[in-house]
Amino acid sequence: MPRPFIIENFSSNQSTNIENDNNSIMAKQNISNYYKQISIVIVKLFLSICFLLCLYFLIVCVRTHNIHQINDKEDDNNLNFSTNNQPNQPDRLIQMITTTTTAAESNRRQPKSIKLSRILHSYRHNPSKQQKIFKEDDDDNNNGQDEIQINNLRQQYSIAEKNVRSKSNDNIDDYNDCGYHLAFTLIERENNEHLYASKLMIKFSNTLKSILININSTGLDPGSLCIHLITNDRIRPHLLHIIDNVHEELTRQWTNEPYPWLDNYNNNNHYSLNDYDKHRPLTRYFFIDSSTIELRLEYLLPTLRTFFTHKPNSYYSNALFFYSMILHQVIPSTIADRIILLDVDVQLDANILELFEEFGRFKPEEVIGIALEQQPVYRHILHEYRRTNENTTIGSPLPNGFPGFNSGIVLLHLRKMRESKLYNSLLNQDVIKHICQKYQFHGHLGDQDFYTITAIDHRLLYHTLSCGWNRQLCQWWRFHGYSNVFDDYHRCEQPIMLYHGNCNSALPTLTYYGGGGGSGYRRR
Repeated sequence: MPRPFIIENFSSNQSTNIENDNNSIMAKQNISNYYKQISIVIVKLFLSICFLLCLYFLIVCVRTHNIHQINDKEDDNNLNFSTNNQPNQPDRLIQMITTTTTAAESNRRQPKSIKLSRILHSYRHNPSKQQKIFKEDDDDNNNGQDEIQINNLRQQYSIAEKNVRSKSNDNIDDYNDCGYHLAFTLIERENNEHLYASKLMIKFSNTLKSILININSTGLDPGSLCIHLITNDRIRPHLLHIIDNVHEELTRQWTNEPYPWLDNYNNNNHYSLNDYDKHRPLTRYFFIDSSTIELRLEYLLPTLRTFFTHKPNSYYSNALFFYSMILHQVIPSTIADRIILLDVDVQLDANILELFEEFGRFKPEEVIGIALEQQPVYRHILHEYRRTNENTTIGSPLPNGFPGFNSGIVLLHLRKMRESKLYNSLLNQDVIKHICQKYQFHGHLGDQDFYTITAIDHRLLYHTLSCGWNRQLCQWWRFHGYSNVFDDYHRCEQPIMLYHGNCNSALPTLTYYGGGGGSGYRRR
């Protein structure tokens, strides 16, 4: 018989191989577990670092936000203190000058733009002081630079001196120098915590800048341009910031530019005042409390909202969209007889004072100047009436139709509005209801609906402005069912003097390329 040791030897070798395989598997598992543990540690470390970084950035953001809030509150408190405790006084940039303070001492402690405008103010009102003022400035060792800048400022930017008033406006004498009156309605309807950077403030800043860049006296009246801001206590401090920033920016840009074309400066340092009537008038600012207007308007609001807004709490349901209708009842005759009310979404491409000449073109019965609507909006609103009255021209485009009005720019002849029995008779709930029912009218655009529907029967009350003074850029109705007739409404062949970015349309960009005055700005 064969010896069994051979079999026994085979079993031993097999056991050894199995044991080696097991050891190899265990080693691999150990290595795999080791790498897994390392990976887990790395992931945990990475997540910890990310968490710490997020926590750090969160703390930084919170601290920065708190600092900004504290600074904003301090600024608001300072502005509120100045407006509440010093009514009818110049704004915070213009310091009060005592009778014992010399012009040179006052100049040294004021910002450059206000320093120049302070000298310009004395220069304008008393030319005999010219040499004395220049002599005092020579003590500052400025090598005559102020004289050159004064002349530049006098020719290119006489609007640097401004007078921001408090909301009371009790002293009627403050308005004696006002030759032109503009008005804006500036009320933030939403509870916006960042008012200073809100869309409303940005639009107003751009509009104000375009006005000041293009402004120039027309010879109608050498008085100041007075801008009335219809607003409330919440927005007033932010408006002061905006106004300051606009004036400072324009002053800095215009007075720092070289003026090689000066022709009024000679070797004797004498300046001519013969062209004074060509200079830009001074700009002053006044506030009108919006609550005063709303109290006057309260009796009409329910009817106005019924027929001239889409639904309760809609965009145009706010009372501010009806202010223009009753401003003649709010602004007394001792302050203004003519005023132009502008939307904040406009940009001037011409001298706004030329628009005041339109008041001289009013016919005896005309009390309001307003441009025609440049979209088929009233064709749509009046579709029920037009369907049952096929021969009507109401809602049709020019030249034979009446497309309605657009209230982005409204010329209010306040004196005529006060005296017009016809116009004031229309400010009646029953009359408005009767007219709207007669024409099956239900609008959604506030005061311009009122002007449009009342003009159907009383067109003699309204002076029609050129389309160039209210070039509306909105094209919403082109893409909502009226593309085939849109151009008949939107066409404007007149020179464009004012762009109106209604329905949030983009306005031409106004860019500063250098150069004196408004000539350094170009649209693109």
